[in-house]
Amino acid sequence: MPLFFTRLCLSLCTFLLLVGGAFADESASHPLVKSRQWRMDKTGLDTLQDAQKASDWQDLPEWNSWGFGTETIWVKLQLKAAEQDVQMPWVVRVRPPFLDYVTLYDPATGRVTRTGDALPPIGEDSASINFMMQVPALPHERTVYVQMRSTSARTLHVEVMPYGQTQQLNRLQEWAMGFLIASSAIFAIWAFIQWWGTREKVIGAFALKQLFATVWAFFIMGFGRVVIGPWLPEGVLTTLASMLFIAMISTSLWFFSTLIEGYRPVRLAWRATLGVPLAVATLPLLHVLGYTHLMLAIANIGVLTGLAVSLVALLTAAPKRAQQPIPLAVLLIYLVTYSSINSMPGLIYLGWIEPHRMVLFASLAHIVLDGVVMFLILQIRAQALGKEKMLISLALERSQQQAESEKRHREEQSQLFAMLAHEMKTPLATLRLWMDMGQLKPEIMQRTITDMNQVIERCVHTGQLADHGLQADWQSLDPIALTQVCVQSCRLSEQVDLLLPDKSGLLQTDAQMLTIVLGNLLDNACKYGAPGSRIQISLRSAQEKGQTGWLWQVSNASGPAGLPHAERLFEKYYRSPQARRQSGSGLGLFLVKGLLDLMQGRIAYETQLDRAVFTIWLPHKPS
Repeated sequence: MPLFFTRLCLSLCTFLLLVGGAFADESASHPLVKSRQWRMDKTGLDTLQDAQKASDWQDLPEWNSWGFGTETIWVKLQLKAAEQDVQMPWVVRVRPPFLDYVTLYDPATGRVTRTGDALPPIGEDSASINFMMQVPALPHERTVYVQMRSTSARTLHVEVMPYGQTQQLNRLQEWAMGFLIASSAIFAIWAFIQWWGTREKVIGAFALKQLFATVWAFFIMGFGRVVIGPWLPEGVLTTLASMLFIAMISTSLWFFSTLIEGYRPVRLAWRATLGVPLAVATLPLLHVLGYTHLMLAIANIGVLTGLAVSLVALLTAAPKRAQQPIPLAVLLIYLVTYSSINSMPGLIYLGWIEPHRMVLFASLAHIVLDGVVMFLILQIRAQALGKEKMLISLALERSQQQAESEKRHREEQSQLFAMLAHEMKTPLATLRLWMDMGQLKPEIMQRTITDMNQVIERCVHTGQLADHGLQADWQSLDPIALTQVCVQSCRLSEQVDLLLPDKSGLLQTDAQMLTIVLGNLLDNACKYGAPGSRIQISLRSAQEKGQTGWLWQVSNASGPAGLPHAERLFEKYYRSPQARRQSGSGLGLFLVKGLLDLMQGRIAYETQLDRAVFTIWLPHKPS
């Protein structure tokens, strides 16, 4: 999508240069006009006869503007004689296409042709966005008169050209203007799509501004008169164009106010940038009262005022306060350029400076150029804000993960302390009981100390496992001999049935970790097995997935605590409700699984005829 718009921007710039060259060469038309003059009818009541008798005519330049007013403007054109072989008519072409009423008088032929933005187009006039009025090419000189009345800016350009040349220029202008308006519409659509995804205020303001600018250009360039003019009553089209002009100015100034707000200007200056578009938005009240020309004049003054206020407000912004992706200096240069271009049409329409055709066309071209520049600015801004949001999101995610980790750490500490308090209390209470009875024997003291040491060691090993502080120390050992040592060390060694293979072999693993694993499994079988029942442990060589190794099975009959839940058996601190009546840390099987993972082994649990069976497997050699 950004690549498409970049290509569009380059195409538009090239296209505007070509169009500018075409309009610049437009004056090289056939010199069919010998002279042109103008006069102002302040009463608006003069007839053709009054105009013919008048003596206050002045020379008319190529373009002229009389500002806003109710006076009628008359133009007198002295046409040259046509050559003998000319058969096609001539065309009097009047621009710009937003003039309300234009009337052509040709006394030599008695023709009167009426057109204008306020009138529905008919005949040949409906085929062009300009006002086209045909006159016959006569073999002698004659004078024709053009009368113009308009509530909009009375800027006028009148030319007479052969019919064929007029058609060519009209098609070129229509394609050029249509392309610019379509491009402006694309930028508006892009902005609305971006706003829908981000709901960002600046992009939404730009989308609204570009939408009204596009629709206003569609009407002000004459396309509205050609497309929907034939179905509208007299005067409705000019009213729509006037209201769209007010909306375009209001939304444009509001967009700049929204954009400038992020640079933190002086509060009073920023409020002024917001006050101007609000004031302009109330101007349609003047139209309701019948002062349309005054409404449009004030609106053009509002453009100049709003741009000046925006520049002042931006100058009050401090670069240190304005933490924005687009540097303050860049935006200031853009706003100065934008203000310079957009002030020219307003100054011309108000009659304060001399008009020029390229400046008038700039009033439309800036809509597209502004879209191009603002697209680039907003694209850079969106990327910078997106990156900033991503960094904020990552920082928030890290802080949430850290908070969650700290929460789990606190919960585990709380569980650990509770478990230690409970497990230390049990053997100490046993010692106190035997002491009170006067029957404290060395073997009882030894068992109590062993139980407390087991709890402490499991806590230490579990902590090392969580902190990744344990690493397997690979060494070769005899699995049969290590298993026999573990059985002899368990608390009920006399109840253990040991089944060993005929042939011994070597196993490469961590001897201490394997001792802890087998010791925990045997200790669990002694504590939770049925009283007096036999505990069975077997060892044999076994293959898994093509890898040779050793397999142990430890089984015991179900005791008072019942059989554990297989789903939660290896969870940290998990103990079944019945098992909580006996001493235990809830860390044994958790530690067993963690150590086997380090030794590249596995553990499985199943029940067989009311017996709990644990199976562990270790590879002959670690990979």
